[in-house]
Amino acid sequence: MVFQRSVNTIYKWIWLSTNRNLKLSVIVSLIGVSLILCSCNGNISHQDIPEIFQPFISQKTSAVAYKALTLRDGNKSVEIPDSITAMEALIDIEMLEYLISTSYSGFEYWKHRGVDFDAYLKSLRRFVAKNERLNTYDFENQIAKILSQISDGHISFIGTGYHMAYRHKAVYFSDLLVEKTDSDQYLVIDSQNDGVKKGAIFTQERKEEYLFKTLSAADKLQYFIGVFSYDMINSIDLAFDQKLVQVPLHKSRLMYARFEDPTPFFINRIDNIPVVRVTGFRDVLYPQMQSFMQAGETLQNEDVIIVNLFNNGGGSSVFPQTFIRNLNGAVQWETQWGELTSPAITEYYAGFDLSTQSDISPELKDLVLRYSDKFDDYRRTPVKNWQFSRTENKKTPGTYTGKFILLTNRRVLSAGENMVGSSQSIKNTIVIGENTGGVAQFSSTCEYYLPYSNLLLNLPRQLIFIPGLEECVGYLPDYWLDTREPVEEVLKWLKDPNAYQFKYTSSYKEMLKALDVSAVLPEDTKIVKPDSEIPDSLARYSGKWYGVSDGILDHLLVVEKIKSSKEVEAIYAWGVAYQWNIMEPGWERFKGEFEDERLVLRASGRNQTITYEINLDGSMTAIYERPGVRSFTEMSRID
Repeated sequence: MVFQRSVNTIYKWIWLSTNRNLKLSVIVSLIGVSLILCSCNGNISHQDIPEIFQPFISQKTSAVAYKALTLRDGNKSVEIPDSITAMEALIDIEMLEYLISTSYSGFEYWKHRGVDFDAYLKSLRRFVAKNERLNTYDFENQIAKILSQISDGHISFIGTGYHMAYRHKAVYFSDLLVEKTDSDQYLVIDSQNDGVKKGAIFTQERKEEYLFKTLSAADKLQYFIGVFSYDMINSIDLAFDQKLVQVPLHKSRLMYARFEDPTPFFINRIDNIPVVRVTGFRDVLYPQMQSFMQAGETLQNEDVIIVNLFNNGGGSSVFPQTFIRNLNGAVQWETQWGELTSPAITEYYAGFDLSTQSDISPELKDLVLRYSDKFDDYRRTPVKNWQFSRTENKKTPGTYTGKFILLTNRRVLSAGENMVGSSQSIKNTIVIGENTGGVAQFSSTCEYYLPYSNLLLNLPRQLIFIPGLEECVGYLPDYWLDTREPVEEVLKWLKDPNAYQFKYTSSYKEMLKALDVSAVLPEDTKIVKPDSEIPDSLARYSGKWYGVSDGILDHLLVVEKIKSSKEVEAIYAWGVAYQWNIMEPGWERFKGEFEDERLVLRASGRNQTITYEINLDGSMTAIYERPGVRSFTEMSRID
């Protein structure tokens, strides 16, 4: 693709002819004035805007400026410079403002909710004005600060690091199970907690806030005790038998559920029940998705269908809706959405080379052509335009009468959540597991590069309102689970619904110790305790950590020795992931170093980086990066 860059001549003149403080202040003023003029220019359309959008969108069409995008070859890794000049940073900020204000579907929405984008941009320009040259990583972190003020699972800024506006609300469980008695008391029937014995009565005030219904026998109501929170909670004081007890809490065991997925879609028959496994709905999976959609017809006569959606990161909503339509004869998902079009959005799609993507779905191809055809018009007459539409739940009865069971976890996102929502068209749908990711209100992401820092902005262009689906919360299940074996647990429940009883086999801490990690380690693995001169903030990395990358691949980190902040010996080990074409486990030793209290491992001679950061709750987040690949892992200490 052609590299495009536009630098205003007046910026250059001022830069060359004035002192440093004056030139920065003048440029800042000119940028502000130019954007005000652009935003005020042109005719404004007052066409009807649906009521649900009116608090957030005041103009259906408004004139904007046209600024040529900086295009990059999507198949090549983009190098991030170590530093940029203040002038280059100001031009990046101008492009950032242009893109967010004209091409981000959440711009007006978050302004209405109190996010002050003007103050954010002013603070960025003040930060730039302090130095003639800026460290790109510092500049990137300043830009990313806005993401802490919003909740949007699709938006992200990617440079040296990966910055998101997503935080998931999850249940933190207690290893306690209670049953509702005939006298409306809640009796502890299973406990892996030393402070609470079986037979105790849960007497906490507002106890409903801590109860999460789980699978049980047909005549019983049983609940896990836990806390639903955006932030990690390690313990909480709760009342049992009228006495307060400090109860440890932990993340859901579902985070450690693993599946051997040879293909993105397949069906296993267990106990004569079809278990449909579908790992994603991306357009590049179109050949497999054709088989998935057709499977809806072949399953029409089944009494029970289990669909395992775990870790389904989404893609095209056409695939799940067509599957349900083929199964049920009708599919309905009540939504209202606004679709944003701007010069930048049309230019983004105009940059697609469809000739190199033979397997994409017809829907994506149509989308690319539809928007790219508008580019010349939007370049000549640049406007920001909204189009609104909706799908209604007309309560049309479907034809499938069996049980349709969906297994969900926090990594079911976007089009994966579309399947959960549209499955409500089926009469007997049951959702089991945990709440989905809640990444659906802002959708259909476009990629834009800032011209000098090469920071990649992923900005969604759709604003969607869906009853029952809250961003970063998702769909709640009918039954919650706290197990590493969700499919097996559901099959037990279906096999003997009148006598089924969930049981904890061990505490969460014991589960971590006994974790069957499929990753392998060298025989001479040895962890050396850090010397006393190593700061605690770095020494705490020492030891063994485990997680599952993107819910798919076992990820094991062993920090063997911390000699100094610039000299760390560590092992990265991995398991098997058939869908990623990783057929054998393996390990590799790294020489790492700490950067801003983050442990960074870089492969010698290869463009591969793994970054680890310990969170406030003691857990660890890992980001694995190489050209074309970026994966995430939530990790726990297991030694």
